[in-house]
Amino acid sequence: MPRIIYIHVPKCGGSSFGAALRLRFLGRQATITLGQGNAALSGEARIISDYEARGRELHALVAAGKQLIAGHVRYDPDLHAGAARDYRFVTLLREPMARFVSHYNYLQRKHPDRTRPGTLERFLDTPDAARLASQYLFYFAGTSQANAPDLPQAISRAITHLTRFDLVGDLAAPNVFARDLRRLTHTPILISKRNVAPDATVIPAPLRPRIAALCAADTAIYSAVLSAQNAA
Repeated sequence: MPRIIYIHVPKCGGSSFGAALRLRFLGRQATITLGQGNAALSGEARIISDYEARGRELHALVAAGKQLIAGHVRYDPDLHAGAARDYRFVTLLREPMARFVSHYNYLQRKHPDRTRPGTLERFLDTPDAARLASQYLFYFAGTSQANAPDLPQAISRAITHLTRFDLVGDLAAPNVFARDLRRLTHTPILISKRNVAPDATVIPAPLRPRIAALCAADTAIYSAVLSAQNAA
C-alpha cells in the first residue's frame, strides 16, 4: 500500500474517512497531536504556534517512515517536494459556507467560550469569523484572509498546492471519495460516520450574503480546484 498524508480540514467529513484509513493502516499510522501551542500566547498567535508545532511533528513522522499520517495540519510544499515526495497527499473539501456554519456550530456545541458570541449573526462581526471562513486559505496557502498581504496571490497559491494532491474529494459526493480512496490504497476501506452533527447544517437565508462575503476566498479555491478536477 502507498504511504499517505491525509490533511484534515475541520468540518469537512475528515473524521469518518480518517478513522477508516487509520483502522486500515493500524500499527503503521500516526495522528498529528492537537493543542501544542505556546500556552503563554493567546488568540491567533497561539493558534499559529500550535500549527507550527504540528508542522514540526509532521516532518518528524515522515522521517520516522509512518505509512499513514493524518490530522489537522497545514500543507507544506517543501516537505512534499522533499522528504515526503513518495507520499500520496489526500484531502476532502466541503462547500465553504456550509463548512463555516458547521464549524461555528461545532465550536458552540463542543468548545463553548463565553467570549464567543452566542449567535451566528453576532459572530459574523468578529475577527474570528474571518479566520474560520478562510480555512482552505490557511491550510493550503499558510495564511488567513486578514493577514494575507496579497489575497489573490494567496488564493492562487492554495489552488496550485491543491492541484499537486493525489486525491481531493468533495463531501457533497462521499461515495465517490470513498471509491477513490479504495483505488488509491488498493485495499477495501470500511467507512463509518464519526463526529457527525446532531442536525443538518442550515445557512440562514438573511445571513447568506454576509457569509458568502466572508467565505469568498475559500469559495474561489473550492470552485477552481473541483472544477479543474472534474474537467480532467
